[in-house]
Amino acid sequence: MGTSISALLIISVLLTAVVIMFKANQIGAELLAVANKSTAEIIADRVSTKIEISSTQDFKDSYEEEEKHHLQDTEGCRQILPGIPRSGDITTTNSLDCYWFQADSQAKATLTVDKVIGSPVPLAHRTGTNTKISIDYFGPGEVITTTNASSTYRDLSNTTLRGQLIDFISGSSTEASPHRIKMWSYPGQVSANLGGYQILLTIEGVPAVDLSTVACVTEFKIKNSGGTAFTATQMEEKLDAFIVLNTVAGATDMKVPVKGSAPLQSNQWTYSISDDNYQVGIFNPGETITMTINLNGELQVAGTLLVTLPNGVGTSHFFPSICTM
Repeated sequence: MGTSISALLIISVLLTAVVIMFKANQIGAELLAVANKSTAEIIADRVSTKIEISSTQDFKDSYEEEEKHHLQDTEGCRQILPGIPRSGDITTTNSLDCYWFQADSQAKATLTVDKVIGSPVPLAHRTGTNTKISIDYFGPGEVITTTNASSTYRDLSNTTLRGQLIDFISGSSTEASPHRIKMWSYPGQVSANLGGYQILLTIEGVPAVDLSTVACVTEFKIKNSGGTAFTATQMEEKLDAFIVLNTVAGATDMKVPVKGSAPLQSNQWTYSISDDNYQVGIFNPGETITMTINLNGELQVAGTLLVTLPNGVGTSHFFPSICTM
C-alpha cells in the first residue's frame, strides 16, 4: 500500500513537471513570436524609410560684388574662379553679365559655356531653339561695351548647346586690370534672341578653388522619399542633426547643433515641413522638411550634414559651408 502511494506521488510530480515545462515552452514560444513580429516590423519600417537631402546654396556677398576696371566700362564685373561655374540669364533688362579673373601670359585657359534653354527667360524672348548666347573675351585694359567690340568671341546659336574659348590669354593681369569676359547675346539679324547660360573657367595647372570660400548653404531640404510617416512628437523628440566640419586636411570636428526656434542662437537648428498640407505636423511620405542651421562662431569651411530620423535611419549630405545668420 505504501509503495503504491509513493509511486502515485512520483507520477503526479512528473506530470506536474511536464505541464509546467509545456506551459513554459508555450509562453516562451509566444514571447519569441511577439519578439520576432516586433523585430520584423522594425526591419520593415526601416526598409521602407528613405530620405534625400539637398541644399540651397548662395554665393557669398564678396563673390557677388561688381567692380569697374576701366573708367569707360558700361558695366561692372564680378569675379569668376577656376572650377566654380557661374550661371545667369540674358534678358531685355539684363543685356550682359561681366566676369573678371587673373592669369599670367603663359596660362592656358578654357571657358566652357552651356546654354540653358529652360531658363526663366520668357519664351517670347527665347524664340525656341534659336536662343543665342555669346561670350566675348577682353584683355587687361580693354573697355567693356554693350556692342560687339571684341575680336575673341563665340556665339552659341540655334541648336548649339555648348561652346568653348581656349588659350585666349593676351598678357598678364593684375587685380586692378584683370582678364574679363562678357556674357551677352550678339543680335546679328535677330533682335531680343536671349536665354540662360552656365559658364565654367578652367586654367591648366591651376586647381579648382574650394567652393566653401565663395559659396554657402542657406537651408537644407530633406525629402521623405520612403513609405514611413513620423508623428510630430517623434520628430520633436527623436530627430537628430549632426555637423562634421572639415577643419584641417585629414581631420574633422564634430558639432552637434541643438534644436531651437527662430531666431536661432549659435549651434542651433530648426525645421518646418514646407508642404505640410496633409496631417499637419506629421512628416508624411512625399513631404519635405526645410532645415536651417546657425553655426555662427564656427569656421566657414566645408562639411557634412548627418540627419537621423526617429527610427534610426539616416543619411548624409556634403555642403561647401553654412551661411552666417
